[in-house]
Amino acid sequence: MLALYDPLWDKLVSAAEPTARLDLAAPSRRTIHRCKCDTQGPTQEPMLELADPLWDKLDDAQRDRDIPILLAELAASWDGEAAKSLLWDCLCHQQECYGATYAAIPYLLKIAEPEENRCQRREIALFLGFVALRARDFHHQVRGRQFEGAALQGLPETLEGWDRIRDCFRGHVAWLERPDRPHHYEQTLPRYRRVVAIEPVNADDLEKILSIKAEFFSALPCIRALCERSLLEDVADKEAVFYLLSGIAAADGLLSIARLLNYGDEGLLQCTSCSQEYEFIRFGERIAIYATDPTPSAVRHADDKGLSDYEEGTPSRADGFVVPIAETTFLTPALRHCFRLRSVRRARSLPCCCAISSGASFAANAA
Repeated sequence: MLALYDPLWDKLVSAAEPTARLDLAAPSRRTIHRCKCDTQGPTQEPMLELADPLWDKLDDAQRDRDIPILLAELAASWDGEAAKSLLWDCLCHQQECYGATYAAIPYLLKIAEPEENRCQRREIALFLGFVALRARDFHHQVRGRQFEGAALQGLPETLEGWDRIRDCFRGHVAWLERPDRPHHYEQTLPRYRRVVAIEPVNADDLEKILSIKAEFFSALPCIRALCERSLLEDVADKEAVFYLLSGIAAADGLLSIARLLNYGDEGLLQCTSCSQEYEFIRFGERIAIYATDPTPSAVRHADDKGLSDYEEGTPSRADGFVVPIAETTFLTPALRHCFRLRSVRRARSLPCCCAISSGASFAANAA
């Protein structure tokens, strides 16, 4: 069997070509020339035109700015601070994605495409890689269903789901209209009133929303290629390398690996064999796992084993440990390619990540 870093992998696994070619001012149906890893040629796909009134109904974190205008402005003249505010304050805030997040993806891919847009490409790759992870995080999935069959985070597929979002704003308005409200919230009342006054999502809108969802899944190979392209452009970027690797893994559907790469020394993962959820904590060269309590709770229990081990600095209460891969471990082509990219820059040791998603799972022995 080939070693993980055998040069032959370069011949077996080829890098994908990046990005879909989209005109930001295009009509609502365009020919999308997708990455070669996605399709054999150009296909007709729906795309939400920047002037489409559905943008007003798609929510984002703030609801205080015109996202189509901002996308057009960034395409014409990139402003780093404005871009970060749009991406991380509006389109993905506190790890939450929204309807406008997915509608903006084709436009962001277009901005990142030109060879000279290296700065834009890095910022957009970091963002879209994280969206690829959060959109399908297991906390927002129905167990046993394929990714494509489950709703994306922040993109309801029913009229009732969209009305629940409006309920939040209606509740805000009712509270802010009370005479005993705190005065420093006064400036938000006009904004929320505008949101409530917008015509609700209708059946025709739902068809477009389902097309936006389908386009997200079609764009995953391009997001993956974008993250890889940005990573290879600057492998010395210590700050970005693991986030870009996380985006590559997330776009490939390797969400457990993506979480490990994104969240660092502690976080959550899910066994692909039994769907059991675990907390993981890294102790030196070992990663301990702790079975999570299925009962939702906003606070950690006093007898929390992971927290106690973290405070003591030793995994004495762990339910098991992630098994490091070996050269004889079976890896899917996507995992092999992820490791080949990681070999370009080994900034730190991650001895475990493939064992989670490959089915090798965990060591059953307690500490």
